[in-house]
Amino acid sequence: MRQPFQILVIPFIKNETNYQFGTLLRTDVAVWQFVAGGGEDGETIIETAKRESKEELNLKGPFEMYKLDSYSTIPSFHFSFSKPYVVPEYCFAIDLTSFSGHIELSIEHQELKWLSYESVIQLLEWDSNKTALYELNERLKNNDMQPF
Repeated sequence: MRQPFQILVIPFIKNETNYQFGTLLRTDVAVWQFVAGGGEDGETIIETAKRESKEELNLKGPFEMYKLDSYSTIPSFHFSFSKPYVVPEYCFAIDLTSFSGHIELSIEHQELKWLSYESVIQLLEWDSNKTALYELNERLKNNDMQPF
């Protein structure tokens, strides 16, 4: 059963000169966003973030996950809930720099682009994604990342 919360996970990699962020084009509504989804049954928020990351990107190996301070609420009409009226969205990031596996998208997404902060911010549809990306970019610039 779907729990009344949402997670958002921003995949990122570091190359020689900067960071790039993985943004996904949704299949159903054709918008660019990050990994997103809701809790199932008795999952915790962090369990949901890890599961959704593994499912949507087909991740098989280990990866570092980071909790972001960014938090948002989404009107419940975007989901199958009538109550609560708004659903909380908790934000995370995953470092895939040293991930050696193959990223294979789930059926929820039709494309993945690795882009700079400036390019990704232009593509994103949702303000909550933009805010979380801003926070992550600032944390990376300031070397202020703590694994969760």
